[in-house]
This record gives sequence, structure tokens and C-alpha cells, in this order.
Amino acid sequence: MHHLKFNGVLQEIIERYPNIDIVEFLQDKLQISMDSAEELATRIENYYLKDISKTKPNLEKIILEKPNKSELPPKAVVYSVDCLSEKEFERFTQWLLEEIGYEIHPEKYSADSGVDLVATKDGEKIAIQVRWYPKNRKVSNSIILKSQETKPTFGCNRSIVAANAYFTQQATVDAQKLSVELWDRDTLAAKITKVRKKAEQEEHSCFPPFKESLLQSLLRLEETKDFMIEPKADGKYDLHLPGVKFPLLTFHAHGDDVIRCVFRIKYNEPVGEFNGEPLISVDRNNDRFGPDGANAYALIIKYLEQFVE
Repeated sequence: MHHLKFNGVLQEIIERYPNIDIVEFLQDKLQISMDSAEELATRIENYYLKDISKTKPNLEKIILEKPNKSELPPKAVVYSVDCLSEKEFERFTQWLLEEIGYEIHPEKYSADSGVDLVATKDGEKIAIQVRWYPKNRKVSNSIILKSQETKPTFGCNRSIVAANAYFTQQATVDAQKLSVELWDRDTLAAKITKVRKKAEQEEHSCFPPFKESLLQSLLRLEETKDFMIEPKADGKYDLHLPGVKFPLLTFHAHGDDVIRCVFRIKYNEPVGEFNGEPLISVDRNNDRFGPDGANAYALIIKYLEQFVE
């Protein structure tokens, strides 16, 4: 009997892997301790699941990673949450909520409470249910009714149900009547896209846009606090990382024009001004060589990006 029960459990793990927390599943199904479940989970992964998947995905990396468009079927959801287990999906949803401005309350909630997370945004307390479903399953209206029923228990003004699936028509109708906000897989994909765009913008936010002239744009780099500009004699400037003595960049100005600009890191090593890589220079006849204005600034930013974490 125990052998048959284990075979059934094993078969279900194989069918649901990697979208399953194996240790928790074994504890629940076989009623064994955490240590025993962890040992058994390791053996199952080594003997039965090695060819299915050798490593669990890093959930934020997988979810936020840009897909290969050539591999996507028509009208596919761009960001898949199907690769996550139930627990991973709950942790991911909490992370996503925090990224878009929700403050998560630290309390733990029981599995049958109808609430997985409680969050606050704009002074409003919100009860959140997180539901992970296998592919091709839909969230029924019972989840919506449960959410509405338990919301007052936690002092919440409204509720959200977030799922990696779609909702049934009746669930959508009931949610509208009860003012329950539904986040299906398409809603999650849109919010993930918003977070990714925000991250991309923040990655480049340390560099102010080109404005007025190349000289003025370079001098404004000091406002970001990522760089320090040291004025020298005769219109010369050295640009440093704070606390680093050797400059990354040297530029000369004549009036409001940059007449010389040299990259001072060559082959990953600091070099003297006249051994660096010149971007802008003048010859003996004072003829200027190199890109002008915004084009030169774009190349300088590309060079400096490698030194900013």
C-alpha cells in the first residue's frame, strides 16, 4: 500500500515538475518530517528528474528576461510565470507588488484564511490572494467570493486576486459586482513590462541628457554624484570616480567648445593623457577632429557606463 501511494506521489511530481515545491508536497502527501522530505526530494531529483531540468530557475531572472521573439507563438504572453512553483509564484508576486509601490505587511497568514498577503498603497489597506494554477485551468468565482468574505477580517478596504491563469466569466462578473481587482496572466505581464522599463530607465538615469553644449553636458555629470570633475589649468578637466585618484577622462575646453577629449583607461589599465584613446583632438593648424556635440556625448556615456554599477 505504501509502495503504491509513493508511486502515485512520484508520478504527480514528475507531471508537475518544475512547477512544484517538492519538499512541501512530500510532507503533505506522505506526512513525513522536513528532514525526511528534503532527503527524499534530493533522491527524486537525482534519479528521476535529472533529464527534465537540472536546475531550478532564478525566478526574477526568468520572468524579466527578454524572450527570443522568433520562438514566441502568435499572441503569446511575453513573460511566462508557468515555470514557477506555487511558493515561488507567491514570492514573485510579493516582489512585483513591492516594485510597483505596494508596502507589504510582514505578517504570515494561514493557508485557509483566503488571504496570502496584506499590502498598503496610497494609505489604503488591501487583501491579496495569490493563486497558481496549472496550464489551461481557470480561476473560479469561489476564489472571488472567498476574497470578499475575508477582506474585513484583516481590516482591508479592497482586495486583489493575482493569478498566473485567466478567470472564468462568472468570476469576472462577480469581481465587478464586489469591486475585487483581478490580475490575470496578461495583467501580470503588463506590470512586469512596466517594472522592466523602469529598471532600464534607472540603469541610465545617472547620465543627464545632452543639453546646450558638450562642455556643459560633461560638467553636469558631476551632479549625478557618480563622478567628480577636477578643474585644471588652461581649461583642462579630469573626470574621476569618487575616491579614485586616476582619471577616467580628460577634456580641454576653449570657451564653450571641447577641443580635446581623451579616454584614460586603455585595455583595462590607466594611462597618461597622451597615451589614452583620443575621441576629440586638434592638429597643429587648430583643425578639430572627432564627433560633434550630442554624438560625442553619446560615445562618452557609452564609455563611462562600464565604470558605473
